[in-house]
Amino acid sequence: MKLKDLSYWFILVLFVFAGTVSWRVYFKVYRQEDSVNIHFFPKEIGGWAAEEIPISKDDKALLETDNVFVRRYSNTQGEEVYLFVVYSQNNRKVSHPPEICYTGGGATILNNVHDSFVSVSEDERIEVNRLTVERGRTEQIFVYWFKVGDSFTSNYWIQQGLIAMKSFLGSPASSALIRISSTVKHENESEASERIKKFGRLIVPHLHQYLP
Repeated sequence: MKLKDLSYWFILVLFVFAGTVSWRVYFKVYRQEDSVNIHFFPKEIGGWAAEEIPISKDDKALLETDNVFVRRYSNTQGEEVYLFVVYSQNNRKVSHPPEICYTGGGATILNNVHDSFVSVSEDERIEVNRLTVERGRTEQIFVYWFKVGDSFTSNYWIQQGLIAMKSFLGSPASSALIRISSTVKHENESEASERIKKFGRLIVPHLHQYLP
């Protein structure tokens, strides 16, 4: 066999080996403990105060992390939103599109569109997914997006791609799902949406600080 052919096969084997290792690393289920505790996330933000909503052990087991919370934030104007955050420094599986959970729980998704809002400092635009969900006689607006390291994205596959790329380069990044919801009152969807954005603008700096 010629030296040229040997070089070709050596490079091919090396490429296959590297691809296999990268694939196994990406799809590995991480069980490492997080050094970050997101439960320190502020319970008072810009006039909004939080009430903790319990999460069952079964739900935490499904999410594969204890770094998750649901809170009801309200202000003196009588406005109310729900904030759900799930986070992991090591497990990419914790953050996934919530549409599956809604439909599996018997809810109907009436609308699913892209939206955005600007952070309170006006230096960052957050791209989000906005869903109108109906369960029984209750209609709610849900807004969600993902965080990978310092980056935000509304696209699940971009999130997964960023995690894979950073892991491949040897600098794994944390991942998180952030979801804000509010009940539609008097059939006024735009009012509920603006209420969510109003609160969302305030929490962006805290997301950077408490979900590194």
